[in-house]
Amino acid sequence: MPKGTTNRKKRTKVLANEAELASVRGQQLFTSEYRDKAFGSSERTVNELLDYFAITTEGTKKILPKEKRRYVIYLRKSTDDETKQVRSLDDQRVECLKKAASLGISIREEDILVESASAKTSGNRPIFDTMLQSFRIGKYQGLISWSPDRISRNMKDAGEVIEMIDHEEIQDLVFVTYQFENSANGKMMLGILFATSKQYSDKLAVDVKRGTVGNIVEGKYNGVLKKGYYVDDATGFFTPDEYNWNILRRAVDMRLYEGMSNTDIADFLNESKLTERKNQDEQPKLVKVTKQMVGNIFEDSFYCGLYKYGENLANLVDLYNFKPLITADEYIQLNADVAKDFGRTTSVKTNRSQRLDYGLLHNKVICEYCDGIMVFQHTVLKRGKNTGKWVISFYCRNKACLRHNATEQKKLGIKLSKSIRAKYVLAGIEWQLRHLTKKSEQAYRMYINSLEASIAADRAILTRKLAEAKQSLKNNEQQYARYQEFQVNSPDDYKKYHEGKLEQYQQLIHLDEEAIASNKADIAKLDISLPSEQEFYELTRSKVLDMLQTTDIMVLDTICNEFVTNLHAGNNSTSVIKLKPPYDSMVELGNVSTGRGERTQTFDLPVPNRARYQLRHTP
Repeated sequence: MPKGTTNRKKRTKVLANEAELASVRGQQLFTSEYRDKAFGSSERTVNELLDYFAITTEGTKKILPKEKRRYVIYLRKSTDDETKQVRSLDDQRVECLKKAASLGISIREEDILVESASAKTSGNRPIFDTMLQSFRIGKYQGLISWSPDRISRNMKDAGEVIEMIDHEEIQDLVFVTYQFENSANGKMMLGILFATSKQYSDKLAVDVKRGTVGNIVEGKYNGVLKKGYYVDDATGFFTPDEYNWNILRRAVDMRLYEGMSNTDIADFLNESKLTERKNQDEQPKLVKVTKQMVGNIFEDSFYCGLYKYGENLANLVDLYNFKPLITADEYIQLNADVAKDFGRTTSVKTNRSQRLDYGLLHNKVICEYCDGIMVFQHTVLKRGKNTGKWVISFYCRNKACLRHNATEQKKLGIKLSKSIRAKYVLAGIEWQLRHLTKKSEQAYRMYINSLEASIAADRAILTRKLAEAKQSLKNNEQQYARYQEFQVNSPDDYKKYHEGKLEQYQQLIHLDEEAIASNKADIAKLDISLPSEQEFYELTRSKVLDMLQTTDIMVLDTICNEFVTNLHAGNNSTSVIKLKPPYDSMVELGNVSTGRGERTQTFDLPVPNRARYQLRHTP
């Protein structure tokens, strides 16, 4: 045997004995008294977990459904030769908007970018370069243009765009004159269209990656089975495998609500004959459940609808009528490390070191002395009555910053801390938000437009899912009727070749009916009256009160992120706090510039309710 290798025993899968399996299943009646209640009262959503993992896992990208993607239209007219223009800018605009409308894509006026520059050479189009940067930071996910030659005719820009498609920074690319297919061959053809002299091909490893990432984008099976689900052959989507799904749900109840150990749960799943299969026609195989396997299932965010593969994250609940095993709240409760980041206490233990990864105001706290991003950190208290609790702060890592130069500080007659406590930052934000007293019809209209856009996206997703569920119900009812007729006319052949098909389609019909009822109920929830202008002002004030009353780090972060674009942190004070639209037009204070030349105009904010922001977190 070569040095450094081990003789690993290949895991053999044992086919389940059908008679034994039927006997065990016949004795079990699994209903969850907790699941419906949990789904009806979950405070957290899958999208909040999506944001959480996207922030705490470096390089991670959120894969959004079409309805939630923000699209930009890029129009370009070359200045090389006005007589050779195939389409004028106005024509391109009309046709691109028409294409967007046909695909059900809404475009904001500010997201129509127009440039007059040649694409023969790179570095000649500042608007194009800014647009690509907007894709990198997640402002845009979809790009619409009249034809590929409007995007690029040079190899550098072509390669850059194709690489961004590869990395899912550009999640959708639409042309009026050409249908782009996001595959290795599609990108090769796009490269040829971008520049006819360019030859583009993907290596085998990239081909494989593209396939799996493509499946993640659509929420489909990517080669990894998920216990309790099988893969529908027709769609590639994950479908609950009724019996196995039910006993796994029972396992969740045992862990969360009955305090049973993973060892006890593994014994239960083995006694209950947990099986797995890739698709509906494959004979199930017995699963030998271990304590570690139970822990891995509970740690897998797939079971609440958050699908992770490599650097990509997708919300299956938005992509199709996926039926989660657990709620977002239950996932948080099942995972001690995540629970701590969300400010939750849990009886679930962890062997990992205590940590707080999520933090507050991610990448939004800027050092007043060097303009660098300050990083969230926590320090454990080792003495006093609060021993063992965390103190939260923001730390400047730039060693060239004045904060780290004691000699220069001494010359200036000042003493600076290398960090600023979160209590001062939050007090500054609170003080600023208390001054959102200026009534602004423009701010109200911007808020309503944003709310309407969000509701429209949610409605579009639910409408699509409802239509899909109705079509699926129709198809499954037809299949059920066919097998029912076949069973009556040819009972022996049915038993020999198709036994179990009626039960299978009964289950699918039940899932479709569940999905239809759920989507209709969720659509009805969107039929709410929008707040009046006065209610908008009251709502803004109530959020400030929420900020004062909560000790939940996640709630604080949500409130802060809604209002604040970024802020400059000085020495135990905040100077400039830049508010997001529409709130920036509601503040009574005058605008304070963040330019270095005007730093003398900065001021220390008072720190009201300072004691309230003694932010600590109990591990």
